[in-house]
Amino acid sequence: MANHASHDESGQMDDPEMGSTWFYSFVGIIFFIAFCLAVSVLFFGVQRDFVDERVVDEKPALAAGVKLSQQSLLGQYGTYAEDVDEKKVERIRIPIDRAMEIMAKGATTKQGE
Repeated sequence: MANHASHDESGQMDDPEMGSTWFYSFVGIIFFIAFCLAVSVLFFGVQRDFVDERVVDEKPALAAGVKLSQQSLLGQYGTYAEDVDEKKVERIRIPIDRAMEIMAKGATTKQGE
């Protein structure tokens, strides 16, 4: 076999054979793509584990209790106080069904005018 790279009189080296250049380029591209895919798989696997660790699937017991107490307040009369312009104002709470009836009557009287 002949020497793939030869020197001329000026000491410069000729280009290597085109076949070996193509082969090494192709192998390099394959390794690069495989490396990028491996890094992506590792990253998204770790990210999925990270999210699974921190996401809580169960509802907290405190939130369930608060929701039940709020739903019970929607169905009964009562009073409450709130601050309006730095003054305490007493408000009346009515059941949600009664509030919808009042709003429906108000809507029908406005349409009848």
